[in-house]
Amino acid sequence: MRRRLLSPRRVATATLALALPAAAAAQATLPINVPLKCEDGITRTITRCATNARGGEVCAWREEKNGQLIVERFNVRGQMDGWLMMCQVPPATAAPAASTAPPAPAARPAAAPPPVTGPAAVPLNPPYLAGFPEVSTVRREIAGTDPADGLARQIATLNYLPRLITRMQMAPGRPANSTTPDEQRLMATYAAASAQLSQLYAKTATPAQVTAFQQAVGRYELDQAQSDKMFALLAPATQAEFRRINGGASAQAQARVDSTRRENEPARARPSTGNTSATPLRNDPGTVAARRCLELGGGTFECMGKGLTTGMLDLAGLGGVATALTAARPGVRMGGTYKSAGSLSLIFGEESVEIAGCGQLVQDGHSYTVTRRGTLLDVAIDNEATPITVTLGADGRLTGPATADVHGRIITGYEVYWVEKRNVSDNSVVPGSGHEERRPIYAPKTERCAFAGFRATAPVLSDTSLIGAIVGIAGGQADPAAQRSGTTEAPAGPRMAGSFAGGGLQLEFHPTAVVIDCGDAHVLRPYAVENLADRLRITLRNGDVPVALTVQGNGTLAGMGTIDVAGRVVTAVNDSGPVFAPKSARCPVGALTPQ
Repeated sequence: MRRRLLSPRRVATATLALALPAAAAAQATLPINVPLKCEDGITRTITRCATNARGGEVCAWREEKNGQLIVERFNVRGQMDGWLMMCQVPPATAAPAASTAPPAPAARPAAAPPPVTGPAAVPLNPPYLAGFPEVSTVRREIAGTDPADGLARQIATLNYLPRLITRMQMAPGRPANSTTPDEQRLMATYAAASAQLSQLYAKTATPAQVTAFQQAVGRYELDQAQSDKMFALLAPATQAEFRRINGGASAQAQARVDSTRRENEPARARPSTGNTSATPLRNDPGTVAARRCLELGGGTFECMGKGLTTGMLDLAGLGGVATALTAARPGVRMGGTYKSAGSLSLIFGEESVEIAGCGQLVQDGHSYTVTRRGTLLDVAIDNEATPITVTLGADGRLTGPATADVHGRIITGYEVYWVEKRNVSDNSVVPGSGHEERRPIYAPKTERCAFAGFRATAPVLSDTSLIGAIVGIAGGQADPAAQRSGTTEAPAGPRMAGSFAGGGLQLEFHPTAVVIDCGDAHVLRPYAVENLADRLRITLRNGDVPVALTVQGNGTLAGMGTIDVAGRVVTAVNDSGPVFAPKSARCPVGALTPQ
């Protein structure tokens, strides 16, 4: 017998709380020119609705906060359900007391709302989005054995639909990792509705019931029968389009697998041809590090250096210490170079940001932290007792205070000293090697500089670590067959740092790429960080199947489903160099904690 997740009284309460927003969203008539108070602190006022060229209803609305206009938006009626469920109509005011004054003249009938023209009448891009279900349709068509079970199935469906959109972005001829505004809006609508339903359930359930409920949602996301019900909600034309794109993407992926297998076949066959010069693989720290470097695409020279360095540190008993000292703090970071209208520049790295061009101050690094505030990211730059906060907006620009006092240092002079080279054998001076060198003398200094606005002027570049050496190798040193496109640089903006692990999956983030480890398989892949309206999303660009993760408030990463990692391993080393063989593994994507 299926265990109920809610007591009868809690089921009734949750059902009532959830039914009210859904019923309001399903009404044909919306409150026009009535300010709606929403849970995210934004007041939304629907100004007009009309029928577009396709027979659907399109509405326009204003978004305000603290009495200030933020933006004006429009969308098809069905894609407004996500935020409508978070909003309430203010209660009606009491009727005024009876008065002897003459009645006011009758108000003129309200004029019909003007027709929506211009961008609102433009078909969705891509057109197949019109065949995706509205949130109210998911609520109506997806049912379960009891209200809580039905709710879990509905949330699982809302979580799964964005994956279909992501998969359909792999249409032949479409640029990789491209998302249209219409796709972003629809995925955000599904995500907002899913989050709202989950929050409403949690308000009437115990912690144990919430845990069981979340587990049920996860099971339904992987359940084939539930997936079939979800797929049936798509319009027939959209179903056909998905099958066409999905089939083509799967064929391309299989072709790449077959190509890799053919490329590695001669290497795997080489030891059986009588070549007895293959060197057995050792498992000392230096060899393991060099082997991993090669498997991720590094060149022989770079990987040999990595192996020697690791081996020497381990021999000296400093391997763990060196790793701890060089590991980046896990979390959200910034990357790229931002420049103001004047001479001021902010150059972001994993651990610090360099402030350049501020008066006479030398270019120095300052530690910083990144905090999410709704759709904005606040970057607090360490500046002695008074941090400087700049905010990354949706337009990709950084905005800070009009002016701020920057505490740094200036060069006040130079210390001149004489340097000579000496022979190691007898410590004698090498003739003609003497020369002067200068060491700058610094003094503290405070300069006032403008932080009002910055725009990105340079992308994020690969770091100076081993991974940076692999992705940024020049001169053909790396193995071309293992190069991962798109990992040498990334657009300026939010990035990730540090390692996260859970359920057999480990992610090691670097400025431009992430190392994905699953069992014995590992690959180097590009990734993207997006600050969406409802969450901070990380997308691992793992071949044809991107994997989405959400940064939680406690610093962990949360995902769903599974990830397939198709890498390679070194099986032997012979006269021609390392011998590789394909290595694949599958890991669940769940909660990943900082390491």
